[in-house]
Amino acid sequence: MTDASQEREWQEAGLYDPAWPHAERRLELLRWITEHGAPLEAMIAASARNQLTSIVGDRALRLEPTLSALDIAERTGLHLDDVRQLRRATGFPMTPADVLSFSADEVATFQLFAVAAAFFSREELLHFVRVIAASVRRIAEAASEMFMRDVEAPLQQGERDELALARANLAGVEMVDNVTALFEPLFRGHLQATTENSRRARHGTNDYSTVPLTIGFVDLSAFTFRSGEMRPDELLRLVMDFEAAAFDLVSDQGGRLIKVIGDEAMFSTVNPEEACAITVGLLHTTSDWGVTARGGLAHGPVVASGGDVYGPIVNLASRITDIAVPGEVLVDAAVVQNTPQRRFEPAGRRLLKGFAEPVRLWSLAEM
Repeated sequence: MTDASQEREWQEAGLYDPAWPHAERRLELLRWITEHGAPLEAMIAASARNQLTSIVGDRALRLEPTLSALDIAERTGLHLDDVRQLRRATGFPMTPADVLSFSADEVATFQLFAVAAAFFSREELLHFVRVIAASVRRIAEAASEMFMRDVEAPLQQGERDELALARANLAGVEMVDNVTALFEPLFRGHLQATTENSRRARHGTNDYSTVPLTIGFVDLSAFTFRSGEMRPDELLRLVMDFEAAAFDLVSDQGGRLIKVIGDEAMFSTVNPEEACAITVGLLHTTSDWGVTARGGLAHGPVVASGGDVYGPIVNLASRITDIAVPGEVLVDAAVVQNTPQRRFEPAGRRLLKGFAEPVRLWSLAEM
């Protein structure tokens, strides 16, 4: 097809008009997309969704579905119900059994599940897959947000260059292989660390139903009021800085940042001294920003599952934090008893929501 006939085809499809202000740039984009193998029908569909600049990157990212659930079951020896459940556990909706919904690369996932079923219960395996899926989804969303903020937004806000945006989109997708290469060494390192911490925490006990840990919460004071007065970019910066500070301080003490929900960080450590150091450090850090925070710590047996923790000790730490005043760290008796190197002041007996009897608390004096 000659350039002239191709241009006419694009014009008839509504992808190009020589009268447009940036018609020559649009031609460059369409030629580049065509060179990367995108058919006209796909270009028209992408343009209708205002996603013409992402079509090449999308095609590079997307794995072509060539197998159905029935094909997966036949290749792996799994029952069709197992395939359906595992598909849902990975975070994707199930399609009819005979519809091509799986790529060839996904066969290995189901084969691994079949092998692992000889060692682990079905319930634990599906739970583990859900944890992986939720974590990977968060990673994917963070990667997408990073691209939009640091790459797409500047290109869109300046003089719009569609070809530059399309090339950037493809470059971002091509980095996927480099990003996934980080997973194995990170997973091995964190698996080793969590195994060592679990052994350290369970030293001297054969109880595998719970694990003794110190649970800590730190939240920013008056966050709802403050966030209502902030621009979106200021709010984002505060939340990102808070999460980064919490992550770094927890990592320095060998603990684990369990979650950050807006203005509140939840973490665990093997012993209370590590938790005290984290909490004090985080309160000092936020104070340097002109933001006050408060903390609560409790130590004892918790139920650990799927990277989260549950039980009365977790609830106690959360309730303690709720009643602390800005700039204060409240702790329970177990923290005081197991942290002789720090000084605490009695804070009285407090009636906490969800606890039948008043709980004796102390305030960390050395801030």
